[in-house]
Amino acid sequence: MEEPERLTDDHVSRDCRRRCGRICVRCLDRIDGGLRTLLDLYRESDQALVPGARVLRERVSGSRATVGIVLDERALALRARATEVMALWARLVVDERAGARPAGRGVTALVGFLRGQLPWFAGHPAGADLDEELAELLADFRHLLGPGPARRFTLGACTRPECAGTLYGVLPADGGDRVPEQVTCDAGHALPPRQWLLVANRTREAVTT
Repeated sequence: MEEPERLTDDHVSRDCRRRCGRICVRCLDRIDGGLRTLLDLYRESDQALVPGARVLRERVSGSRATVGIVLDERALALRARATEVMALWARLVVDERAGARPAGRGVTALVGFLRGQLPWFAGHPAGADLDEELAELLADFRHLLGPGPARRFTLGACTRPECAGTLYGVLPADGGDRVPEQVTCDAGHALPPRQWLLVANRTREAVTT
């Protein structure tokens, strides 16, 4: 009698689906973590929109503001693809599950919606495809952004009048740079580098404490 195929600890969702007919809990947890990471990388990529970020960081500390900013086409294209991919998977759920609908069209809302639908994707024939497309997006974001930042610190209330969120800055892993790699709001939007002068004083106070 032939022994059943054994799944290794590093198996992917297509393996467990082929054997068990559905995606296992371990793979679902990994996909959930991948969706959260995708959202973090998407927010971080806001800074990658502006070529020559080092010049912008230096000007946060007190010199004149940057003018004539040119956006990086690679970052724009990748962010647009991430939004499109998340929207297409959300559309699949909306079309096949009565009453299921994301809270918005932005990446934050779409990722949150898909995370809540993972138990459904576990038994769906396309669940493994979601896993693979997510892995491709994560790889492309990491290739664009390089090694991730390490330390997050609070910068106080968001600068948008209509927003009740909190701003956070992120310092690089080596700790040598005292200027944030990114400034984002927990309500789901990022503060563009050209607006960092608005929180420059908060940043200096945060990194010295």
